[in-house]
Amino acid sequence: MYDSWLTIRSMEPNDFVDILLVAAVFYGLFAILRGSRSWVVLQGMVTILIGSFLIYFLANTFKLTALMAVFRSFWVIAILLFIVVFQHDFRRSLTQLGQLRIFRNLFTQRGLFLDDLLLAVRQMAQRRVGALIAFERRNTLRVYADTGTPLDSVISEKLIQTIFASHTPLHDGAIIIRDDRLLAAGCIFPLGQESIYAKDLGTRHMAAVGLSEETDAVVLVVSEETGIISLAVGGELRRGLNQEALKEMLIQELDIEEGAA
Repeated sequence: MYDSWLTIRSMEPNDFVDILLVAAVFYGLFAILRGSRSWVVLQGMVTILIGSFLIYFLANTFKLTALMAVFRSFWVIAILLFIVVFQHDFRRSLTQLGQLRIFRNLFTQRGLFLDDLLLAVRQMAQRRVGALIAFERRNTLRVYADTGTPLDSVISEKLIQTIFASHTPLHDGAIIIRDDRLLAAGCIFPLGQESIYAKDLGTRHMAAVGLSEETDAVVLVVSEETGIISLAVGGELRRGLNQEALKEMLIQELDIEEGAA
């Protein structure tokens, strides 16, 4: 106990600054995870870590060498476990960071496809043809494109409508748009797991929310049952969009150059 007291008394101002910086880092981690489905898991892990720290403190005070050696290795395992358990939440936070305007201004699209896309969406909504369209931004969607049929084609209104027409081989999947090209069709997206929309929406909408949770993609949905147009961004779903609102949101979210659309 006396050695621990001497250690505290010998601390200099820069040591206190160091402790404050570490505390700030942990506060940021807790802020990221608070409110997510991982919050309860985090509380359990914090309890274990506090208990482990107390045991290590006592072992160090009473010179319990074997116990100290065990807990020196425990910290490495705890850090690796922390990264594995909360990887989804950290990935989402990094995605949200990449969506900040200061970063988005570095990437703009020409948006030459937008008029054809809006025309196809309007006609599919009128005829109640279901559709799921993802727009790639900074996070690559290659892993999801690989689940479908590669196209790498020019985007046109007729092509989009043909893909989503009933009884065609690719109509149940999604299409992925990268820049001004249609990258792939018939793609499969992950379903949203913790969304507030889970009880109210079908598979297409949940896939849109799921992909927008996992990546920074913008995902457009046309409901097969109602013809309602929706847009998923960052895990949130904006429903009931008209053509003007849809065009405005796509220009803003995809950073399309002014005058291109």
